[in-house]
Amino acid sequence: MNSARRDVFVDLCTQRDYLAPEGARPTLNARLVLPYLKHLLAFARWARVPLLSCVDARRPNDVRGLVRPECVLGTPGQEKLPFSLLPDRVTVSSDNCLCVSLDLLEAHQQAILAKEHRDPFTNPKFDRLLTELPVRRFVVFGVALESTVRLLALGLLLRHRRVTVVYDACGWWNAEDGAMALRQLAAKDCELLTTQQLVESTLCHYRRKGHLCPLRRRWVA
Repeated sequence: MNSARRDVFVDLCTQRDYLAPEGARPTLNARLVLPYLKHLLAFARWARVPLLSCVDARRPNDVRGLVRPECVLGTPGQEKLPFSLLPDRVTVSSDNCLCVSLDLLEAHQQAILAKEHRDPFTNPKFDRLLTELPVRRFVVFGVALESTVRLLALGLLLRHRRVTVVYDACGWWNAEDGAMALRQLAAKDCELLTTQQLVESTLCHYRRKGHLCPLRRRWVA
């Protein structure tokens, strides 16, 4: 299928340290957000929606002296939650090179990239994919609404990409800052949807365009 006709889901920092109860820094609404994240990723798996995933990856030397550092390379907390890993996936190495194929999501359903800072665009390969992939729109969710999600959505809008933020599938540490981020995104013409609205509108679009391939089993939320 021509990828320009499809959505690409963008899954941000769905990692143990941010969403598991035993994590180093779980978001305050993690318990409420997890069912919606599972719903979205189950839908992506069923509908064969391409998925770009970005994870935090901090080097041990960079967090030395911190009492409870989060998402440190080599620790269980840095791992993505199992439901956020699709069977057909590839991990893209992190470096300062722009060399990444724009056909990546034709060869694999999920591509996982890492970042060291709040802004996902600090990874040049992720920046290139978000800037140049020929897609219908980017559907963004994950952690954290007031920082990484906000920065990613604003960056995409500046690049004249169509963006939808699934706000009930976004974790936050500060409810007021999260609400402010949503107001800012709405003012910039970012589409804001719930998980249910996103799934229903996506199914309607794909059925109308004939893009959903028949599968042997029915998807169940």
